[in-house]
Formats: sequence, structure tokens, C-alpha cells
Amino acid sequence: MSFLMRTSTVYIVTATRRGAVALIAMMYLIIFATMAVGFYATTNTNAIVATNEMQSALALGSAESGMDFMRYQLSSIVLPYGTTPLNLLNNTANVLGSALNNTPNMGSNTVTVANNAINIPSATGWITLDNNTKARFRATITQVPGTAILLITVRGGTANTTTTRGIRLQYKAASRSQVLVGIGGVTMSNNAYTDSYNSAKGAYNAATAGKNGSITSNGDIVLSNIAKVNGDARPGPLKTLTLKDASSITGSRLPLAASLSYPSVVLPAVGVTNLGDVTMSSGTSSMPGGTYLIHNLNLSGTANITWQGPVTLYISGSYLVKDNVVINTYQNNPKNRVINFLPTCTAASWSGSNTCVGDLYAPDTNFTVSGSVHKFGRIIAKTINNSSSGGMHADDALPQPGGMDSYQPDFSTYEEVQ
Repeated sequence: MSFLMRTSTVYIVTATRRGAVALIAMMYLIIFATMAVGFYATTNTNAIVATNEMQSALALGSAESGMDFMRYQLSSIVLPYGTTPLNLLNNTANVLGSALNNTPNMGSNTVTVANNAINIPSATGWITLDNNTKARFRATITQVPGTAILLITVRGGTANTTTTRGIRLQYKAASRSQVLVGIGGVTMSNNAYTDSYNSAKGAYNAATAGKNGSITSNGDIVLSNIAKVNGDARPGPLKTLTLKDASSITGSRLPLAASLSYPSVVLPAVGVTNLGDVTMSSGTSSMPGGTYLIHNLNLSGTANITWQGPVTLYISGSYLVKDNVVINTYQNNPKNRVINFLPTCTAASWSGSNTCVGDLYAPDTNFTVSGSVHKFGRIIAKTINNSSSGGMHADDALPQPGGMDSYQPDFSTYEEVQ
């Protein structure tokens, strides 16, 4: 009897231990299963978050790429003569349209102003950046009311555009000087060169001269010998830029997106003093500032003219300056000597070893520049043939002729928008 009881006791203890082990195993299985589910949920959440972050980053990258695209387009345009805040948006659309219409980026759309905005490619369309990711963007150009500031908003998106992000920048008129504008064509030869300075900051210094001495034309531009342009050299739409020999350019060589337009000079009806023909080969003449009409201007030898104040001259017949002529512009500032050539003055010649400080506007006049003359300011003419060994020095302080030029971003205004 005693033996049977011991046997029964041993059996009961063994069964209890086996049940506890099974219970513990089941608990571990539950814990591991719970952890597995947790790990799965965490991994799945991380994958979703990573995908969302990737899509968001792709959308932002698309917006940034779209802004780079707009920056390139707006830096390449030349707004027409007479652009003001009142016609800025329409003129911008016209010039951008010349560059973008009938391109794959625009498809069947055209650049137009609708509801005081320019939408590229359209209000609902997209420009695809990458055929693999199908990342895309679209841009909207508006104008800050009453100003010459353009507001560029670019929205980037993913393939299905479920994720989009937008950025915005203000664009302002660029200070891009032009020292020679030959509407029909520009040629530079020998050792002619261009550079720039800013008269508002002091006199020209060759050692610190800038590289804004740009030249522009609706026609072809040809450089030869060792002619050098420290700035842009931009021929007209579908026209060519030719560099021969050792000639060189430091800036942009892109053709213009649209042709330049400069109206002919019109003589004011009142307020102009008629000087008739002016011919000097020696001696000194001191003249007060004002507005004058000169029929035929012929300066040669050692003629010396000093302007005592700002002057605006109108040339109606001919213009010839040569030899060692000295012309002293008031305060030695190009803005204080403006020379307008009427359509009846079809040719102008400037040579010798003299210096010209002024802003010359001659859209109907063929200009020939030779010798070793130096120009401080700007020449806008029908054509320009420059073989002078002296420099053409653009003045950054001169306003853009007749309005605004290209546009550049103000990066301090960068913001992300909803």
C-alpha cells in the first residue's frame, strides 16, 4: 500500500511539471507572435513613411528643377523697348512664347496671359522631367501689383501627382549692361574689346573692370583677330555667332529668343536749340547743358569741347569725329551726354585716339568705329563695325534702354508654399 501511494505521487508531480513547461512554451509563442506582429507593423509603417518621404522629396526636387528651368528661361529673354509695369506681363508672355511655343515642353499649349497669370505649360498641365520616375512640374508667373517684380510659383509632383510641393521666388529686372547693340549686325576685329564699370561707384579702372560689356544684335555677330568680349555676345533669333582667329567671349553665346525692337528717334517739338552745322578742327568751346539739334557734326584735329551741364543732342545729318578731339562730358558721367540720331542720319564715323563718354542712340544709323578710341557708356545703332584698339566700356549705372531687360531671382524671397 505504501508502494502504490509513492508511485501515484511521482506520477502527479511529473504531470504538473509537463503542464507548466507547455504553458510557458505557449506564453513564449504568444510573446514571439506578438513581437513578430509588432515588428511587421513597425516595418510596414516604416516602409510607408519612407515611401511618403521619398515621394515628398521627389516632388520637392521636381519643383526645384522646375524653378531652375524658369530661371534659365527668364535669364535668356530680352524684353522689348518700352516695357513698363503696365505691359510687363503681356511682354513677358510674348517673349517666352517665342522661346517655348511649339516645343515638347509646351505640347499643344501656348504661352498666354489668363486671369493675370502665365501658366506653363497650362493651368492644369505638367512638364515631365524624367521618363523613369515621371516626376513633373508646372509654373505660374504673376506680377506683384504696381511693380516690375515677377512672382514665380513652381509646383512639383510625382507620377500620379498625389504628392506635390510648391516653391516661390520673386524675380527682378537684371542689371545686364550692353555696350554695343547693333540691330542689324555687329562686327569686332583687330584687338577691340569690351568690359564694364559703374560710374555711380567711381571712375573706370582697367585693373578692376567688370565683365558686363555685352554685345547684342538681331542679326549675326562676327568676331575676328584677337577681339574679346568680356560679357555676353548674343546674336538674333536663328542668327549666328562667329568667332575667328583668337577672338573670345567670356559670357553667354545664346541667340536671343525674340528680336529686339528700338523705335526711331523723334525730334521734340519744343525746347530744342538749333546749332545748325558744327565744324571744329582746333580751339576750345565751352557749352552750357541743355537740349540741342545739330545738322552736321564734324570734329577733328585738336578741337576741344566742354559741356558745363547734362546735355541731350539730336543729330539730323552726319556725324564725324576723328583725330585727337577732346570732349569733356559733365562730371565725366555717360548719363550726362545723350546723343540721339534722327533717321535722316544714316551713317556715323568715329576714329582717332579720342574718348567718348555718353549714351548714343542711333537705331537708323550705321556706325563705324576705328583707331584707338575709347567709349564709356553705350552705343545702340543700326549696325556697328568696331575695329578700334580702344575699349568699349559699358556703364552698369545706365538704365536699360526703353525699359527692362532679362530677369533674375531674388533668393532672399525663397519660400515653400502649400
